[in-house]
This record gives sequence, structure tokens and C-alpha cells, in this order.
Amino acid sequence: MQATLELFVERPFELVTLAAVAERAGVGMQTVIRRVGTKDGLVEAVGEWVAPQVRAALGAPLSADPAVVAAAFRRHYTQWGAVLERTQSQEDSSPALQVSAENGRTAHRRWIAAAFADFLATVPAPARGPALAELVAVTGVELWLVLTKYEGLSPDQAEDTVTTLISACLGRTRAATGHSRKDQL
Repeated sequence: MQATLELFVERPFELVTLAAVAERAGVGMQTVIRRVGTKDGLVEAVGEWVAPQVRAALGAPLSADPAVVAAAFRRHYTQWGAVLERTQSQEDSSPALQVSAENGRTAHRRWIAAAFADFLATVPAPARGPALAELVAVTGVELWLVLTKYEGLSPDQAEDTVTTLISACLGRTRAATGHSRKDQL
């Protein structure tokens, strides 16, 4: 599984072959075929193997404090950002990759909903969905990559930016729904 994950990050999906995985893992091709069957089987097996590691690395939400949330995602994306980026960017290459990417998006949304559950409970129903969507967006790997990979911010700067954006989302929603900051805390 580790050999597959390494190849997946290093190469485009079409260049990750069962033979390349066997060679990297130091096993025979028949071992790989017997274990996973097909390339999609390989993706599914790696997804099942890595998903608990990804969840454990992020952990459960500890606080709705924007700085605590941003720090959690910094740690998470520092460790898993390359894998998440590769999965999302190539999800159209394989049904199994598509499922993996969707599972990741669902897990991210649930994590954010849990972290901000108390806040979201105070938001009127029509505004709750958009408020959650904003929080999901500003904590997503896509923004992290824009900030760090494409715009050249350091991890510290990116974390500060995400903290600021989370705070802005919370403040904007409070203002739009007529709640003061004191009411929400």
C-alpha cells in the first residue's frame, strides 16, 4: 500500500501500473493481482488503507476557535496535502478515485459541521447551508494549495490567512443574521 501511495503522488494516474507497484513494493506481479485484482481495485485498497490514517491525523474537532481549526488543517495538509491534491485532480481518471475524492469531501464537510455545530445551530435555517459551505471552502485543501503552492505563502502565513478567513465567515454570518458576536459565543 505504501508503494502505491508513493507512486500515486509521484506520477500521473495513467503511469501508476500494477507492474510499477509490484516493482516498488519488491513483490511479484501475481501478488499484486491476487491482492487487488485491477487498477481500480488497487485504488480502492489504498483508499481503505489510507483513510483511517488521514482521519487520525486530523483528529476530532477540538474547538470552533478559528486559530485552532486553522492549525489543525495546517498539520493535516502538511502531511496529506499532496495525496489529497492528487486524488482530487485525477478523480475523473477512475471511478475508484472519484469515490475516494467524494469520501474525502464528505469527511471534510462533516468535520467542519461538527467543529462549528454550536455556531451553526444559532444560524437561521436558510443561512445555515451557505454558512457551512463558506467554512468548508476556506478550510479546504484547494485554498491551502493556492496559498502555499501557487502564491508562495509560508505555512505560518497560510495558517494566519485561513484563521482570518474563518473569522470573517463567522462574523459575516453573525452580521447577516442579526446576531452579535457576544450572542454567538
